[in-house]
Order: sequence, then C-alpha cells, then structure tokens
Amino acid sequence: MAILSLGSLFTLQLKSVLFTLIAICLSSWGLAANLAPRVKLTSGGVRYESERYRVTAYWLLRVAFHAWILMNNEYIKSNTDSISFIPAEGISTVLFQTLPEQVQTFKLVIPKLLAANVGAYMFANLLSWIAKYILLLIQVVRYGFSVKRADGPTFNDPPERVLIVHGSVGAGHKRAAQALSEAFQERYPEVQLEVIDVVDFAGSLFNTIYKKGYLSLSEKNWGSHLVGWAFDAGNNKRPGWAKRLVQEAFLLDFIRYIYKFQPDVIVNTHFLSTEIVAGLRRRKLLHIPQVTVVTDYDAHAYWANWPCERFFVGQEGAIGNLCHVNPKIMEDDVMVTGIPCVPAFTSLPTKSKCIKNLGLAGDKGRPIVLICASGAKYNGRPSVFTLYEQALSCEEKLEIVVITGRQKDLRAELDEVDVPSRHKVKLEGFTRVMHEYMQAADLIVTKPGGLTTAESLATGTAMCIVNPYPGQEMRNTDNLLENGIAIKVNDLYLLGGKLQALLRDGRLAKMQKRSKEYGNSEACFEIVDAIAAGDYDYIDVGKQS
Repeated sequence: MAILSLGSLFTLQLKSVLFTLIAICLSSWGLAANLAPRVKLTSGGVRYESERYRVTAYWLLRVAFHAWILMNNEYIKSNTDSISFIPAEGISTVLFQTLPEQVQTFKLVIPKLLAANVGAYMFANLLSWIAKYILLLIQVVRYGFSVKRADGPTFNDPPERVLIVHGSVGAGHKRAAQALSEAFQERYPEVQLEVIDVVDFAGSLFNTIYKKGYLSLSEKNWGSHLVGWAFDAGNNKRPGWAKRLVQEAFLLDFIRYIYKFQPDVIVNTHFLSTEIVAGLRRRKLLHIPQVTVVTDYDAHAYWANWPCERFFVGQEGAIGNLCHVNPKIMEDDVMVTGIPCVPAFTSLPTKSKCIKNLGLAGDKGRPIVLICASGAKYNGRPSVFTLYEQALSCEEKLEIVVITGRQKDLRAELDEVDVPSRHKVKLEGFTRVMHEYMQAADLIVTKPGGLTTAESLATGTAMCIVNPYPGQEMRNTDNLLENGIAIKVNDLYLLGGKLQALLRDGRLAKMQKRSKEYGNSEACFEIVDAIAAGDYDYIDVGKQS
C-alpha cells in the first residue's frame, strides 16, 4: 500500500503548527498590502479609503480564522493528527481493474492542520463572495426603486454622466478609451467622466486566466495558433448563458460599480463589459443605454451584443459581421467612423515640421522607415534585431528609426550594429511623440493591432506587417492588403528584399495615398459628438419582449 504523507515530505511531524504559522504570515502580509495604500495620516487623524472595506474584511477574516486554528490546534488534532482516505473507495472497481493494485489502494494522508487552514481560506472566500452578492442585491433594489419612482428608465440628452469601460487585454482597448476620454474633456468638459478597466474588478484568478493567460499564449508560436483557432471557432455565434454567468460571478464588483455610479450612458471599448451590461438589461435589471466602440477592423462575434444602442466600427465590412451574428442588431445601429486615435492625431504638424522637430534628416529620395519593437522572438532573440539588420541590408537609401520603448539594454545592443554609409539611423527609446514619428514616416514596420493600424492610417503611413497574431490581427492584415495599404513579410529575413522591391517599383507613394484616404483622424470626435448628442434610440427590452 502506497502512502503519501505531506508531513514526511517536509520531514515534519504531523502535529507541527508550521502550516498555520505560514497561513497567518501570508494572510497578515495580504492585509498589510491592502491597507498600506488606503490608510493615510491626515491632520484630522487616520483616514481610511472605505470603498475597499470589503477587501479589508476578507483579509481580516483570513487572519482571524488562522489565528483561531493556531490557538485550538490540539482540539483540531484530537483523536488523530491526520485525515487518511483511499480515493478508489466508493468508486466502481471497473474504473480501476486495469490499473496496478498499488494504485487501486493508493492512500492519502493529509495533516489536519493543513486541511483546516485550507478550509479557512475557502470559507473566507465564500463569505467574501456572499457579502459581495448581498451588497450587489442592495444596489439593484435601490436602483429598481429609483427607476420606478422616475416612471421608467430615464437618461439625460445630452448625457451628464458617462462611464467609459475598457479591458486591459492588450493595449488597444485602453488606448481607444483614452482617446475618447481626451476628446470628451476637450469638447464637453462639463460631462462627469469615469474611465475604468473591467479586468481590475475581476480579481487575481480571472486576471491570470483572462488577461495574463491570453498575452502569454499569444507570445508563443504554438500558443498564438491556439488563440487563432479559438478566435475562428468562436466567430460563428454568440457565447452561451453559462459563460455569461461565470463572467458575472467574477465581475460582481464591476456590476455594483455601475449601479453606484449610475451613468447616463456606458461606452465600451471591450466586448466583455458590453456583454455584461446587455445581459443585465435583457433580464430588466438595468435601464442604462450603452454604445460599443469596436477596436479591430473585423468585428468578432463576441462584439455582437444586444441590446446596445450604437456600434462604432472601423470599416463597412464590420456591419455585416455584427448583423450576421446577431440579427437583432440593425444596420442603422452601426456607424462607420474608423477606430478612435487620441486627439493629438487630429492636429498634427506638417510632415516637414515633424521631421525637423524630431531631428531627422528627411533627405529627398531617402524614405523614412519606422520600426516598432515588439516582444516577439525570432531565432532566440527579439525580432527587432532581425528587422533592423534586414532594413540595413536594403540597397536603396533609407532613414531608419527604431522605437525600442523602455528597453534600454535593447537600444544599447542595437547601437553596436554597423550601419552602411548609404543609410541614416536614429534609435529612440520611450517617446511621448509617437504621433509625430508616424507623421514623419513613409513606412512603418509593425504588428497590425487595431489602434496601431488606426494611427498609421490617420497619418497616411504605409504599413509593412510582421508577426501578426492569428485571429484579429490576421483579419486586420487581410483588410489592409485588400485595400492596397500594406505589404506583409511572412519571414523576417525577407524584409530587406521586400523593402527594396517596394521602393523600386513605385508602390510606396500609392500605398501612402490609399492609407490617407482610408484613415480618419477625427474618429474620436465623431464618436463623442454622437454620444453627447444622444444620437441613438434607447432600446426598451421590456416593450420589445
């Protein structure tokens, strides 16, 4: 009989209280980390940010439960120090008849104190979730009474309170929210504006799976293909009710925030918040209009949530995507504006002025090629090395600008590469004038994310696409290629030859012209103008049903 004893693995006796001491230390550290940024000493004494009291209560519960276990460890260990059981017992032997006898009689021996501390952790989480749900129910009831007293759903026209919700899964959703926020502040400073990240409300587990898991997979070759397969597989129909309920369970704090803030309109730049709000409205628990800004040029099925009063999309084809997946979405509900860039793109200096401001040469007959570094690897090193070396191998004269961001070591290594005399080079780190670099450039070598693409189009910059993620970036690529705005390099070592061919056959000027025609630097203002004017008809789910 095989016996697994966690106590013996750590060469400890099962009666040791080490498990409890570790649990107390971890929960005390969590409590201190939670209190540190929220407790402030003022002239009036100690002030605590009460908005986070529930999180503090959770950590206090953890500390209290583990402390009780420490003080009552002998009582917990009465009769025996451990719990032992055989997993195979009670299960039909049919499941085990093909396995060795040693496996069939596998016995687990778990220290009682370890089990008690795990139970304390789970119980504290359960109480925290119940408290969160009760608080949410209170908010829902209050909201319901306020709507009833107002004789049905009401909202301002133009709205006075606007909630912009993005999701920090990639940078594009956040940058679109930033663009709309800046446009509101510039044109409608009287509007009370809140910008929030829906992922921040979901907790560490959801954050790890939904955000970090996606980004981690996308950076790996096999992982990006898995993401692409999931993207295509999920593009046929809307997710079911089970997925929505799981998301709502993690996002109770986000839902409670909506009821507390009570905006006149919700503006979404990520489909997760649109889906949550639409689900609440279909169940008649919420009566707040919402609009959605699609941040890719192809609208995936996840964006097609109803009810939603208005969709703002990057190109005509996205209308068909939304209406096909969800027949309740009407063509009149979708407005083609382009993807919003920050207002800085609407008032750019001239190309020659940007070249001068940035200290570039801007010689006639020497196109400016802008290379944006990414975290992708190629042959075991950052792909920007291969892109840079290939650009230097081009026989046509170039002025090459490489943006390395905050990666100082990367910039230093690139600086050691020999530069042929026919080329001019500038290596730039983190910059706050990316819009001027795009305006100065003739061609940008980059990944085709939705916002990067929109910014390139806003400045009339031709694109050379590298390392697109399967899924939305591949579809953005297809759109750019179809419209004659971009070329695509499948293998990075071919970049030099691609650039050479592009410059020699005269296509670059045509691509720049098509880019300028296709882009819309005013998209952010067109969207906020439509929102501020109440340019949508409220969908009353109760009347429609």
